[in-house]
Amino acid sequence: MTRITIKYFAVVAAALTFGAPAWGAGFEPARTAVDEIPWPAESVRQEGTAMRSGLQTVVVAGDAKARGLYTMMVRLPPNTKVPPHSHPDERSCLVLSGTWYFAYGDVRDDAQLKALPAGSHYTEPAGMNHFAETRGDSVVAACSAVGPTGTTFVNPADDPRNR
Repeated sequence: MTRITIKYFAVVAAALTFGAPAWGAGFEPARTAVDEIPWPAESVRQEGTAMRSGLQTVVVAGDAKARGLYTMMVRLPPNTKVPPHSHPDERSCLVLSGTWYFAYGDVRDDAQLKALPAGSHYTEPAGMNHFAETRGDSVVAACSAVGPTGTTFVNPADDPRNR
């Protein structure tokens, strides 16, 4: 990760840590170096994610399944297309590494994708459909929100829980 990316993540983490009591019980003390992040092998069917093959997701603060503030990190492999979907929670996200191509809409329109390189910010308003993709490199992003979270695909055929 670049220094600027780590700096952005540190600012978000500090804001979440000091703002946590306003949202609920707060966080437990935690210090995790980038090489200590407990990435799972794969998180294809995890609520609150895009549920794509190769996706890795880890909640680094809070509990995404409960009412309260949480921060989730996602890592997607190169050449991953994410179909239109939404989440019930409002999210503020930072791209930590790679270039994330992101757009809003009910129907995938590649012309609407905007390149968001490391250090970029984007939001996922509650209930607003969005879609994305990675291209030649993997992407790591961190999103903070107030849970509980979930995922609703525009096209039910895109939902791996239906297979």
